Amino acid sequence: MRGAAVLLILVCLAATVFALSNTTTVTVMFWQWPIYTGSLALAIVGAGVLGALLTFLPSMARHAHLHGRLRDLERRLAAHQTPAAPAAPDVPPAGTPPASHTSTDIGQTRRLW
Repeated sequence: MRGAAVLLILVCLAATVFALSNTTTVTVMFWQWPIYTGSLALAIVGAGVLGALLTFLPSMARHAHLHGRLRDLERRLAAHQTPAAPAAPDVPPAGTPPASHTSTDIGQTRRLW
Protein backbone atom coordinates (compact mmCIF):
# COMPACT_ATOMS: atom_id res chain seq x y z
CA MET A 1 0.00 0.00 0.00
CA ARG A 2 2.84 2.35 0.81
CA GLY A 3 4.45 1.59 -2.56
CA ALA A 4 1.25 2.57 -4.39
CA ALA A 5 1.17 5.92 -2.57
CA VAL A 6 4.79 6.61 -3.50
CA LEU A 7 4.05 5.70 -7.13
CA LEU A 8 1.02 8.01 -7.16
CA ILE A 9 3.09 10.88 -5.78
CA LEU A 10 5.77 10.28 -8.43
CA VAL A 11 3.18 10.27 -11.23
CA CYS A 12 1.65 13.52 -9.94
CA LEU A 13 5.11 15.08 -9.70
CA ALA A 14 5.94 14.00 -13.26
CA ALA A 15 2.63 15.43 -14.53
CA THR A 16 3.35 18.73 -12.78
CA VAL A 17 6.83 18.96 -14.30
CA PHE A 18 5.35 18.08 -17.71
CA ALA A 19 2.67 20.78 -17.41
CA LEU A 20 5.16 23.43 -16.33
CA SER A 21 7.53 22.49 -19.18
CA ASN A 22 4.92 22.63 -21.96
CA THR A 23 3.30 26.04 -21.69
CA THR A 24 3.20 26.66 -25.44
CA THR A 25 -0.22 27.69 -26.72
CA VAL A 26 -1.66 25.30 -29.28
CA THR A 27 -4.89 25.12 -31.24
CA VAL A 28 -6.56 21.74 -31.54
CA MET A 29 -8.78 21.56 -34.61
CA PHE A 30 -11.44 19.15 -35.80
CA TRP A 31 -11.64 19.50 -39.59
CA GLN A 32 -11.66 23.27 -39.90
CA TRP A 33 -13.16 24.20 -36.53
CA PRO A 34 -10.93 25.09 -33.61
CA ILE A 35 -11.93 22.92 -30.64
CA TYR A 36 -9.39 24.07 -28.06
CA THR A 37 -6.84 26.84 -27.81
CA GLY A 38 -4.58 26.70 -24.78
CA SER A 39 -1.68 24.92 -23.14
CA LEU A 40 -0.13 21.92 -24.86
CA ALA A 41 0.10 20.09 -21.51
CA LEU A 42 -3.64 20.47 -20.87
CA ALA A 43 -4.42 19.24 -24.38
CA ILE A 44 -2.31 16.09 -23.89
CA VAL A 45 -3.54 15.39 -20.36
CA GLY A 46 -7.13 16.04 -21.48
CA ALA A 47 -6.73 13.59 -24.36
CA GLY A 48 -5.44 10.97 -21.92
CA VAL A 49 -8.33 11.50 -19.51
CA LEU A 50 -10.84 11.37 -22.36
CA GLY A 51 -9.28 8.14 -23.63
CA ALA A 52 -9.42 6.61 -20.15
CA LEU A 53 -13.10 7.54 -19.80
CA LEU A 54 -13.93 6.14 -23.23
CA THR A 55 -12.33 2.87 -22.14
CA PHE A 56 -13.74 2.76 -18.61
CA LEU A 57 -17.39 3.64 -19.24
CA PRO A 58 -18.19 0.78 -21.66
CA SER A 59 -16.52 -1.68 -19.28
CA MET A 60 -18.96 -0.64 -16.56
CA ALA A 61 -21.79 -2.32 -18.48
CA ARG A 62 -19.85 -5.58 -18.48
CA HIS A 63 -19.08 -5.24 -14.75
CA ALA A 64 -22.78 -4.65 -14.00
CA HIS A 65 -23.74 -7.72 -16.04
CA LEU A 66 -21.18 -9.91 -14.26
CA HIS A 67 -22.25 -8.56 -10.85
CA GLY A 68 -25.88 -9.48 -11.59
CA ARG A 69 -24.87 -12.94 -12.79
CA LEU A 70 -22.82 -13.50 -9.64
CA ARG A 71 -25.78 -12.54 -7.44
CA ASP A 72 -28.04 -14.90 -9.40
CA LEU A 73 -25.59 -17.80 -9.05
CA GLU A 74 -25.21 -17.13 -5.31
CA ARG A 75 -29.00 -17.22 -4.90
CA ARG A 76 -29.23 -20.47 -6.85
CA LEU A 77 -26.43 -22.02 -4.80
CA ALA A 78 -28.09 -21.01 -1.53
CA ALA A 79 -31.37 -22.58 -2.70
CA HIS A 80 -29.65 -25.91 -3.41
CA GLN A 81 -27.70 -26.11 -0.18
CA THR A 82 -29.31 -28.08 2.63
CA PRO A 83 -28.68 -27.42 6.30
CA ALA A 84 -25.93 -29.63 7.70
CA ALA A 85 -27.03 -32.44 10.01
CA PRO A 86 -25.79 -32.12 13.59
CA ALA A 87 -22.62 -34.12 14.15
CA ALA A 88 -22.89 -37.23 16.29
CA PRO A 89 -20.96 -37.03 19.56
CA ASP A 90 -17.76 -39.04 19.76
CA VAL A 91 -18.79 -41.93 21.95
CA PRO A 92 -16.49 -44.96 21.98
CA PRO A 93 -18.15 -48.31 21.35
CA ALA A 94 -19.24 -50.23 24.46
CA GLY A 95 -16.53 -52.32 26.05
CA THR A 96 -13.62 -50.21 24.70
CA PRO A 97 -11.20 -48.92 27.33
CA PRO A 98 -10.77 -45.13 27.39
CA ALA A 99 -7.80 -43.94 25.33
CA SER A 100 -5.03 -41.96 26.96
CA HIS A 101 -4.88 -38.28 26.07
CA THR A 102 -2.09 -37.20 23.74
CA SER A 103 -0.82 -33.76 22.84
CA THR A 104 -2.94 -33.79 19.66
CA ASP A 105 -6.11 -34.30 21.69
CA ILE A 106 -5.36 -31.22 23.77
CA GLY A 107 -5.03 -29.06 20.66
CA GLN A 108 -8.53 -30.07 19.56
CA THR A 109 -10.35 -29.01 22.73
CA ARG A 110 -12.50 -25.91 22.81
CA ARG A 111 -11.96 -23.10 25.22
CA LEU A 112 -15.03 -21.86 27.06
CA TRP A 113 -13.76 -18.45 28.13
